[in-house]
Amino acid sequence: MANAHCTQLEKLSREHQESLVFADTIAELAGTGTEEALAEGLRRVRQYYTEELEGHLQHEERTIFGPLIQYDRAHFSLCVRLGTEHGLFRTLVPEMRRETAQQDLMEFARVLRAHTVAEEEELFPLIESLFTPEQLNAIANFTPQPQP
Repeated sequence: MANAHCTQLEKLSREHQESLVFADTIAELAGTGTEEALAEGLRRVRQYYTEELEGHLQHEERTIFGPLIQYDRAHFSLCVRLGTEHGLFRTLVPEMRRETAQQDLMEFARVLRAHTVAEEEELFPLIESLFTPEQLNAIANFTPQPQP
C-alpha cells in the first residue's frame, strides 16, 4: 500500500504508514506468546494510543468525517464504519489485560491494519476527489486538542 496522496494528506498518510509498521510489530510481539513480549506489547499499545493514535483519530473525525457527510449523505455509511472502528480503538486499549494480552494484542493489530488500509484505499481517494482546496487545507492545518 504505497498510495501517493495530495500534499494536504501527507501527514495523515505518513501516520498511516507508521501505523501499519506498528500493527505488524504488535502482531509479532503477540505471536511470540512470551510473558515479556506480551507485557511489552501492552505497554507499547498504550503509549502509542496516548501519544499518537487518539490525536490521529480526532484529526480525521474533525476534518474529514463531518465535511464528507455534509458533502453527500451517500458517504454516511463509510464514515459510520470508520468512526465505529475509531470507537473500537477507544474501547479495546483501556480493556487490554495481561490475562488476555495475546488475544487483545492480535485483535488490536488486526483492526489497526484493516482500518488503516480502508482509510488509505477508500477514504483518502474519495476526499481527494470531492473536497475543495479549503477543506483539504483544513485537514493539513489541523491541530489536535490536548487530552484532559
